Amino acid sequence: MTSTSPLIHVIRHGEALHNIQRPYPDRDPPLTEAGHRATKGIKLDFTPDLILISPMTRTFQTALNIFPFLQSPSLSPSPEVQVWPDLRETHDSSPCNQGLPSAELSEVFPQFDFSECHPEWDYASHTTEGAIERAEVVRRRLKEVAGTGRYANIVIVTHRGFIAFLAKGRRFDVCERRTFRFATEKEVQQQGVRRGVNCDTLEEQDFGPSVLVLHEKKADWEIARDNF
Repeated sequence: MTSTSPLIHVIRHGEALHNIQRPYPDRDPPLTEAGHRATKGIKLDFTPDLILISPMTRTFQTALNIFPFLQSPSLSPSPEVQVWPDLRETHDSSPCNQGLPSAELSEVFPQFDFSECHPEWDYASHTTEGAIERAEVVRRRLKEVAGTGRYANIVIVTHRGFIAFLAKGRRFDVCERRTFRFATEKEVQQQGVRRGVNCDTLEEQDFGPSVLVLHEKKADWEIARDNF
């Protein structure tokens, strides 16, 4: 059990075929060879307690490359892994942002639990309003999970477009990771904490009330000062 709010580590998947072949005509493109190499090179300075993954091939491949023990989770103790359909990409008018039926994905990735996924990829079509609402649903759910006290580090493997609605900041590059935490009640009341510019739509957006803020690591002298 942990008494502090967990850190939320958001990772964008590695380079996939649609990132280099535009317009990519097929659904659910896999990682490129470069994408596989880059994601295998991602090193984390913590051990995750919970891994949350978007139900698309490129995010599963990214997670497996970062955490190779997920290939055979029954062989050794592993972090808890959940597949959250709400982490799927936005702008699904493009085939590359549409996934496959859960039965097909389960055949390729049998180590994951697809019970939350629709049998067919029949999720509501993307709208800006819908993406904003979906991002808040994810943040609320994350906050509930955080409140259980079971996790210190939560990893999310998802997509650039969805991240733009999830948290403030510049666009994520492929393989990029940033660490967030939930704002305190006092911080939420401060002007400008909830609102910001969506780096995808370039429009102002409310990123709250379950708002994520960047986690800044403290220097050793700051920790000593705070504990004085």
